[in-house]
Amino acid sequence: MASILDKVDVHDAGDKIILSSDDEATLRYVVEEMRKEGAQDIQVPVKVGGKWVASFEHPGLAQCTVEKIGFQIIIAGPTEGSVLARSGEFRDRGALIARGPEKENGTWKLYLEDVGARTGSTITGQRPFSG
Repeated sequence: MASILDKVDVHDAGDKIILSSDDEATLRYVVEEMRKEGAQDIQVPVKVGGKWVASFEHPGLAQCTVEKIGFQIIIAGPTEGSVLARSGEFRDRGALIARGPEKENGTWKLYLEDVGARTGSTITGQRPFSG
């Protein structure tokens, strides 16, 4: 199942979340959804080279939790935007969205599959035992 977010790259730059896309309309839509979710200090999309780039500060980011069960990474947080933003670092390292984001009992959850762990390259920061 394709998601509009497949067309948007999300990068965590500390206190800012940077979004980029080849398509201006898609990025404007995502930025507007983030605004509805409570994003603040939004920098509207501007063209940089061949891409459209926008950024925002998201207070919900720090409220997200990350849980790893087997090959699954579950990110839970107060808003759809915050769980998507928190997932960026895992997706940058190869994790794929398996399900979500979806609201469960008042909390937004996003399920990722840690495909790197399946292939032997770890993406969640755990180091293999060497001894």
